[in-house]
Amino acid sequence: MNKQVTWRLYDGSAVGYDEYRPHYPEGVFDILSRYHAAPAPLRSAADIGAGTGIFSRQLMESVPSIETLTCVEANSDMVAVAKERSSMFRGLNVLVGFAESLPLAACSCDLVTAATSANWFDRPRFYDEAARVLKPSGTLLLLQNKHRYWESTLLDDFASFQECHIPGYRRGLYSDFSGGYGKADFEGELRLRPDLFAVERHRLQWCQTITANQFRGYCYSMGHIKKAINQSGATAIAKGIDALLERHQNGSGDVVVSWLTDVVLSRAKP
Repeated sequence: MNKQVTWRLYDGSAVGYDEYRPHYPEGVFDILSRYHAAPAPLRSAADIGAGTGIFSRQLMESVPSIETLTCVEANSDMVAVAKERSSMFRGLNVLVGFAESLPLAACSCDLVTAATSANWFDRPRFYDEAARVLKPSGTLLLLQNKHRYWESTLLDDFASFQECHIPGYRRGLYSDFSGGYGKADFEGELRLRPDLFAVERHRLQWCQTITANQFRGYCYSMGHIKKAINQSGATAIAKGIDALLERHQNGSGDVVVSWLTDVVLSRAKP
C-alpha cells in the first residue's frame, strides 16, 4: 500500500474526526514553553499532518505569541473541514501537502509540530524537511495520544477487538507510511540525527469521560476501524462495538478512556 492510499483512509471521515477525536492536555504547552530556547519567542509555526486542525487551534489558543501557523495536510476532506473550523483564527492557514515535501521555505518556522500523525510519515524524509524549515534553534514537537490499555479493561478489550479484526495489527503498534503497522520510536530516531539535538521525552497521563455515542463516533473516525470493516463487514464491527460498550459503560451510559500523551521534542542546530 503506498502513500496515496494511506491518506485516503480518512476520505469521508473528516467531520466525525473533528467532532470525536480527543484534544491534547494543557501540560503539553507548559512543556513546550519551558523547552523552547531560541532567542525570540514562538511566532511562526507549522503543524504537519494537521488533520482537521484540532491541535493547530489548541496551539494558537495556548501560545498567544504565535502570529502565523500553517497547517499541512494531505487529505482534501480534512483540509476542507480544517479551513471551515479554523476560519476565525487570524494567521492560521491550511495547505494541501505531504510531510516528506513540505510546501514551506527554508528557515521559516520557529516551531514544527506533528500531533498523532508522525507515525504515518516516511520519517527520515520528514525529519530532513523539519530540519530544513526550522529556524536555527527552532523546536520540533511530536505528540502521540495513546490508549493506556494496560490499566483499563475497556481499552484492553478494545485492543483485543482490533487485533481480531485488523490484519497485522497488534497493540503498541501504529499505522505507518507503507499502510501496515510498526513501532513509532520518535525519541530513538531523533537521537540518531546529526541535524536535530537536545532530545527530550515527556509522558502525560489523563482521562476522558465520554458517552457511548461519542465512543462510537471516535471508533468510526479511526482508519483502523475502516480496515476492520473491510475485513469483517460493517454489521460485525457495529455489533462488536455495541458489545464492548455494554460490558464497560457505567450506569449513566458513559465510558472512561485513559490516555497517555507521549511528547518528544528536539531542536534544530543553532
